[in-house]
Amino acid sequence: MKNGRLLHYSHCVSDIERSRAFYTDVLGFEVAEEVELDEEKTGGVMQVPGCRFQGVFLQRDGMRIELIGFSEPAPEPAARRRATNEIGHSHLSFYVADLDAEIEELAAKGVRVESRTRVPAGLDTISIRDPDGFLVRLIQTPSLKLVPYER
Repeated sequence: MKNGRLLHYSHCVSDIERSRAFYTDVLGFEVAEEVELDEEKTGGVMQVPGCRFQGVFLQRDGMRIELIGFSEPAPEPAARRRATNEIGHSHLSFYVADLDAEIEELAAKGVRVESRTRVPAGLDTISIRDPDGFLVRLIQTPSLKLVPYER
């Protein structure tokens, strides 16, 4: 698309308030906008006829995501935790300057850190999960520059 621009990534959650708190208080996103939608046209766009949902647009570091929480119909619970190699969205990643300090801060906020995912493999990295089990990966780097994307 030559004449387009990325708008956001949308992420369906089971409890919009719980997820908003996690993404703002734990991951540091800021709320940019909130919407409540229940129009017939919205159901067509979402391919969920008669739906009602709340959308919370969050931003951080020039990126935007939208959390969507359906009140009608209620979201289908995940039958199991998604594996990283499944087709579809895999994870959300953050660079951090001091992984040990971040782990300590996350634990103080009650976030379960998956210590078994910390395996020395060139990069010091560890995983956590959002309230619905979506994978969030933290990667330590001496510079928060987005190598190799930023030159």
